[in-house]
Amino acid sequence: MKLIITDAAHKWFKKEFGLENGGGIKFYGKVYGSTEVHHGFSQGFARQDKPIDPVMEVIKDGINYHVNDIDEWFFSGLITTVDYNPRTDGPIFHFKHEDGDDTPEVAGLKKDSDDHADNKADASTGASQRYEEYWE
Repeated sequence: MKLIITDAAHKWFKKEFGLENGGGIKFYGKVYGSTEVHHGFSQGFARQDKPIDPVMEVIKDGINYHVNDIDEWFFSGLITTVDYNPRTDGPIFHFKHEDGDDTPEVAGLKKDSDDHADNKADASTGASQRYEEYWE
């Protein structure tokens, strides 16, 4: 698990949150959305000057960027890079597996190979075909 905060992202957080020496930002996982390595989850961030049981911290110019233990599940095994996107004037997150595997994880699956995202199934198959005559 690794956290990288670019200089551009650091500058944005300092300006937008009025961060000074001793201030902090926590990163967390939340339901809905997706990332390069998650289906059904995305990242969030909020001002939190004092980490609560941090599992990952980066201190840059006295500003503490961290992940608390309650959100370790989201960042475990990942290299998380927080950068600045000038088009949206906000942070952009990039995730990579530390082991180099680029298959997205799906909520509730124990391993990437259980992700059947490429099976091309759709809602018009299976049980719904049984009732086709009622729809026509």
